[in-house]
Amino acid sequence: MKKINISWDEVGKMIDKLASEIKKSKIVFDGVFGIPRGGLPLAVILSHQLEIPVLLYPTKNTLVVDDISDNGFTLQRMKNKKIATLYSTDWTITKPDWFVEKKKSKEDWLVFPWEKK
Repeated sequence: MKKINISWDEVGKMIDKLASEIKKSKIVFDGVFGIPRGGLPLAVILSHQLEIPVLLYPTKNTLVVDDISDNGFTLQRMKNKKIATLYSTDWTITKPDWFVEKKKSKEDWLVFPWEKK
């Protein structure tokens, strides 16, 4: 397994791109829900950029966010919602509506800054 460390700077740039694309959609969300654990930092930052609250539970018109849709099992229960992730894969069963980068290999392990000790 090849570990790929993602920096806060990289995450910030990716979130800026993601927020820009979400704003272009003109969809009005009542809030953002971050999948625990990887989606929580993303939800907080996007809530500021999109000027919507962070929600404790998803509602009918919630933007759901996570750091990655790798195999897609975690996000599968949210497939009736709009989903945004930093990364996606070609093999995920839950395609996000917005994502910034593709994970290139199943052998790669992305280490986000909130996961580092």
